[in-house]
Amino acid sequence: METAEIRLNWPATFFGRETTVARPLGVLALCGALALAGCSSDKRFDKLTAGISKDSTLALIGVEKPLRTDPYLVGGHYIEAMYYAKPGAAPGDTLTLDRKLTPVIVVDGTLAGWGWKKWDSIAGANKIVVDGKR
Repeated sequence: METAEIRLNWPATFFGRETTVARPLGVLALCGALALAGCSSDKRFDKLTAGISKDSTLALIGVEKPLRTDPYLVGGHYIEAMYYAKPGAAPGDTLTLDRKLTPVIVVDGTLAGWGWKKWDSIAGANKIVVDGKR
């Protein structure tokens, strides 16, 4: 009885690029990590809607006061950036790195938005220098 020899041609070429088994597994692992990261978002901000009052915002977040508030008066508008620590974070973990906190931005008593993308946009439009870009 003769045996047939099977050759696997690794690395294989797909779309003009060499690949190995490790690359697809690495991509799969990265996708899984990103999916898990999406699941761990801070649920306190899910109920927020831009345009609600500051008092309603604070009530929905459920935290009596933010870890820190940075007030600005720009062009006759009162802008507040309120920074919240992630749930379960020890105070010493987040005091030095602003980017580990979540900013909630209120303009003239109305919620403008939350998160670093929104705060960077509002700060840039109003020429506010934001520390902690790391």
